[in-house]
Amino acid sequence: MDRHNVRVTDQTRRRLAWVGAAALILASLAPLVWLHLIDARPGRWQVDLEVYRNAGISHLIGRPVYESLTPPPQLLPFTYPPFPSMLAVPLALIPFHVAGVLWYALQALTNVAIVWIVGRRWWTKPEWWRPLTFGLALAVAQHMLPVTDGFRFAQVGAFLLLLVLADFTRWRPVRRIPFGVLTGFAAAIKLTPAIFIVHLAITRQWRAFWTATGTAAGLTLLAAAVDFQTSVDFWFGALLDPHRLGSNAGVSNQSIRGMIYRLRGDNLAGSLIWIVLVVAVLFVGMRIAKQAHERRNTLAAVAAVALVGVLISPVSWIHHHNWLLVVFPVLISLAGRDRKRLAIIGLLFVTYTLKWPWWAFWAMNSPGDIATDWSLNPFWQLLANSYVIAAFGALLLIGKWLRSAPVASRPAEPAASARPQGSPSPSR
Repeated sequence: MDRHNVRVTDQTRRRLAWVGAAALILASLAPLVWLHLIDARPGRWQVDLEVYRNAGISHLIGRPVYESLTPPPQLLPFTYPPFPSMLAVPLALIPFHVAGVLWYALQALTNVAIVWIVGRRWWTKPEWWRPLTFGLALAVAQHMLPVTDGFRFAQVGAFLLLLVLADFTRWRPVRRIPFGVLTGFAAAIKLTPAIFIVHLAITRQWRAFWTATGTAAGLTLLAAAVDFQTSVDFWFGALLDPHRLGSNAGVSNQSIRGMIYRLRGDNLAGSLIWIVLVVAVLFVGMRIAKQAHERRNTLAAVAAVALVGVLISPVSWIHHHNWLLVVFPVLISLAGRDRKRLAIIGLLFVTYTLKWPWWAFWAMNSPGDIATDWSLNPFWQLLANSYVIAAFGALLLIGKWLRSAPVASRPAEPAASARPQGSPSPSR
């Protein structure tokens, strides 16, 4: 009887802990909903969703997708490949305000799934209080600037992150989908996730590589078959226009290229420096990811590849750094109980929570374009490029701490597709 009562008490506590976790998550979302949905100025309300929806409208009325701009004051062009412009057609069939609220809610649920996946071995342990740590982790993570910017602009980044993460970790709800399909789907929507296909080749996960490549290529060709002219307009026009994305030197661009533009301007010397740094980061970062794969640490591999992607991409807006939802759990796992390591992680968290790049922008009173004053003030330059520096630091920390971490007991390479229950595991 006593054992039964103890078991009932623990179950009740765990249920209450889940209620508390939900309350923490909702409480953390409340100020964001107020800022981004309720109190936001009409001209800045869910601006990137308006871009996607405008592309869908273009398909419905037969106007060129890559020549159309969103209404004033933003006047933003569609910059993604043709395939996602076709996926945006359903958004054009419902009112913009309704689409914005639904998109916001889906982003919130997607972040819930991401945080669950990266820490599921911790959250599912039997102690009754662990659900509270899940709620607290998500509540805190949602207030990092790259994550809040995703909410603010109604970005697609959280969905792409979940696709890749679920694919590589073989998350149970999608485990029956062959490994590589979701990554290829993400790469068909946006070019930057293709860095994960490169990782599959480097680590010789050939079946997943060809599956991802085939998926991305197939969806791209499907888009061309449906609307050939739109595909021509993108691949031979919009993709080659560097001005479609706005100022690459503004503080919103937290990539190596953006940092160099702020330091040296858009010139030949800066371009050469950028190429050298891109090659170096690509070599070092993908080597770290390969080591993580060999040590059977899938999350560390995903985090390393993601950091390489945001660093070497010509343009990585602040919200592109939302991969921190994976990076920080990896760093915390590798840090263990080492106080110095945890202090470093705390500093990185503060960096990504505070608006340091924008503080520099406001202090220098720069219009966001190339300005010589940036290079004359090292302190403000440090703040202006803080997210680039933090991403590079996080990548090196993963590589360094990984060498002293134990090798995981589970295989690094997931099966290409789910095996029927009871079937034998493949020999390694």
